Amino acid sequence: MPLSEARKAANAKWDKENMSTLACKVKKEEAAAFKEHCAQQGKTSNTVLKEFVLETIEKDSKKAGQE
Repeated sequence: MPLSEARKAANAKWDKENMSTLACKVKKEEAAAFKEHCAQQGKTSNTVLKEFVLETIEKDSKKAGQE
Protein backbone atom coordinates (compact mmCIF):
# COMPACT_ATOMS: atom_id res chain seq x y z
CA MET A 1 0.00 0.00 0.00
CA PRO A 2 1.49 3.37 -1.00
CA LEU A 3 2.16 6.01 1.62
CA SER A 4 -0.39 8.78 1.96
CA GLU A 5 0.70 12.37 1.42
CA ALA A 6 0.15 13.03 5.14
CA ARG A 7 2.43 10.10 6.08
CA LYS A 8 5.10 11.32 3.61
CA ALA A 9 4.95 14.79 5.15
CA ALA A 10 5.17 13.38 8.68
CA ASN A 11 8.16 11.22 7.69
CA ALA A 12 9.90 14.18 6.06
CA LYS A 13 9.31 16.33 9.15
CA TRP A 14 10.70 13.64 11.45
CA ASP A 15 13.75 13.15 9.20
CA LYS A 16 14.42 16.89 9.12
CA GLU A 17 14.31 17.09 12.92
CA ASN A 18 16.20 13.87 13.70
CA MET A 19 18.44 12.85 10.81
CA SER A 20 21.54 14.23 9.11
CA THR A 21 23.28 13.32 5.88
CA LEU A 22 27.02 12.67 5.78
CA ALA A 23 28.75 13.03 2.43
CA CYS A 24 32.17 13.10 0.83
CA LYS A 25 33.46 13.57 -2.67
CA VAL A 26 35.39 10.80 -4.40
CA LYS A 27 36.35 10.20 -8.01
CA LYS A 28 33.65 8.59 -10.11
CA GLU A 29 35.71 5.44 -10.65
CA GLU A 30 36.26 5.11 -6.89
CA ALA A 31 32.55 5.51 -6.26
CA ALA A 32 31.75 2.88 -8.87
CA ALA A 33 34.29 0.48 -7.35
CA PHE A 34 32.84 1.04 -3.87
CA LYS A 35 29.28 0.47 -5.09
CA GLU A 36 30.42 -2.75 -6.78
CA HIS A 37 32.12 -3.85 -3.55
CA CYS A 38 28.90 -3.19 -1.64
CA ALA A 39 26.78 -5.03 -4.22
CA GLN A 40 29.07 -8.06 -3.92
CA GLN A 41 28.30 -8.06 -0.19
CA GLY A 42 24.58 -7.78 -0.94
CA LYS A 43 24.40 -4.35 0.70
CA THR A 44 23.85 -0.78 -0.42
CA SER A 45 26.58 1.82 -0.14
CA ASN A 46 24.42 3.62 2.42
CA THR A 47 24.25 0.50 4.60
CA VAL A 48 28.01 -0.09 4.46
CA LEU A 49 28.81 3.53 5.28
CA LYS A 50 26.28 3.64 8.11
CA GLU A 51 27.71 0.42 9.60
CA PHE A 52 31.19 1.93 9.46
CA VAL A 53 30.07 5.14 11.18
CA LEU A 54 28.29 3.26 13.98
CA GLU A 55 31.21 0.84 14.48
CA THR A 56 33.64 3.76 14.67
CA ILE A 57 31.52 5.54 17.28
CA GLU A 58 31.25 2.32 19.30
CA LYS A 59 35.01 1.72 19.18
CA ASP A 60 35.71 5.30 20.29
CA SER A 61 33.18 4.99 23.11
CA LYS A 62 34.87 1.82 24.36
CA LYS A 63 38.30 3.48 24.22
CA ALA A 64 37.01 6.50 26.16
CA GLY A 65 35.57 4.18 28.80
CA GLN A 66 38.93 2.48 29.27
CA GLU A 67 40.83 5.69 29.95
